[in-house]
Amino acid sequence: MTGISGTDSLLASLQTPAPAARKDPKSLGQEDFLALMITQLQSQDPLKPMENGEFIGQMAQFSTVTGIADMTKSVSALTEAYSSGQALQAASMVGRTVLTEGDSAALAPGQPLTGAVDLPWATQAAKVRIYSDTGQLVRELPLGPQSAGISNFSWDGTLANGQTAPAGRYSMTAAIENRAGDTALATYVASKVASVTLSGNGSGTQLRTDAGASIGFSQIKAVM
Repeated sequence: MTGISGTDSLLASLQTPAPAARKDPKSLGQEDFLALMITQLQSQDPLKPMENGEFIGQMAQFSTVTGIADMTKSVSALTEAYSSGQALQAASMVGRTVLTEGDSAALAPGQPLTGAVDLPWATQAAKVRIYSDTGQLVRELPLGPQSAGISNFSWDGTLANGQTAPAGRYSMTAAIENRAGDTALATYVASKVASVTLSGNGSGTQLRTDAGASIGFSQIKAVM
C-alpha cells in the first residue's frame, strides 16, 4: 500500500521542525516533551502497545506541567504589578507623619516628642511616663478621658519643675492605672517620612524616616 496512514501523518506533522530558539540546555520544554512522546509511540512494541490509561496519564502530566508554567508567569506578572503599585503608594508618603511601634524617641530643640498609645477600652486613668537615657523618670503625662483606640500624646520637653529637658533620646512606657494593678499599653512613635527606598533584594519597599530609621508598610500603625 502506498501513502502514509493518518497516524503516521499526525506524527510527521508533530515532528516538523519549529524555528530555532535559544533556551536553557538543561530545561525540558513543550517541544521536547512532545518529541519524547512521539519517539515512545514509534518505538513501542506493536504486540504490546501502550495502554490508553498510561498514554492519557502522560498527557495529563504534560498538561499539569504546562499549567504550572503558565500560572508561574501569571503570579510573576501580579507580583511586578503589586511592587509597582506599592512604590507609587510609598512615594505619596514622603512628608507624611506616621506612627510605628516603639518605646523611645528623640526630643529636638523646638520640636516636641510625639507618639500614641493603643487603649483597649475607654478610660480616664491612662498615663505615659518619660525616662531619661539613664532610666530616671523625668515626666508623667496623664492622658485624661479617652475613648478606646489610638490616643495621641505630645511632650514639649518641660520637666515637672518647669525647666526644659535637654535634647536627646528618651524612652517611654504607658499604662492604665487601677487598683487591681496597672495594664501595660503598647506605645507608638510619630516620625516623618523623609524618603523611599525601592529594594530588589526581597525586603520590599522601605520608608526612611527623618530619624534615620527604615520601616516597612506593615509596621505603620496609622498616618497622622
